[in-house]
Amino acid sequence: MEQQGASHQGAEMVVFVGAESTGKSTLAQHLAHELHAGFVPEIGRFIWEEKQGILDAGDYVEISERHREAEDAAVAEAEGPYVFVDTNALTTLLLGRCFGQVPEPVPPALLRHAEDCRTRYLHHFVCADDIPYEEEPGVRENAGWRSRIQRLVLDDLAARGIAHTVLTGSVQERAARVTRVLAALRAAQRARFIPAAA
Repeated sequence: MEQQGASHQGAEMVVFVGAESTGKSTLAQHLAHELHAGFVPEIGRFIWEEKQGILDAGDYVEISERHREAEDAAVAEAEGPYVFVDTNALTTLLLGRCFGQVPEPVPPALLRHAEDCRTRYLHHFVCADDIPYEEEPGVRENAGWRSRIQRLVLDDLAARGIAHTVLTGSVQERAARVTRVLAALRAAQRARFIPAAA
């Protein structure tokens, strides 16, 4: 599904979501380098490693808040039209629930940040799990867990009505798909502001 997301002044955020080890960081950094754009890493990974995976609901709120702060700072500093973002509050909330570290009732701030994702980004790209799973020290998942989370990510986007594009293949193939989608979104934006001929 490829539709236009919300429009923002200045640089627009493009987010990459998906389960662990689906190439989000690699792709976002690759595109930021190739297009001389901003990049926001997955803040939750730093906090997870710092606390050795022992998190509570308050930590997930902190993750979402710090991630948004990093996004806002990157947008303010951006010189080009895009800021590429690795993960967002939707995945933060989903993982917190799956790990049993965010029980009901979910903190209102975390719910609000997840809901904001509907309009906060120009477009959501989902990195598919068609690449080999890479084990890492202190990893949060395994290959089976990755497949489960991947399904939940896609189901959550569909349930929220958030337009998204699934990316498959190599980094180069995924990057080429992203640039095509973004070009189409930009063309659609421009067309909306061109007055119809009298």
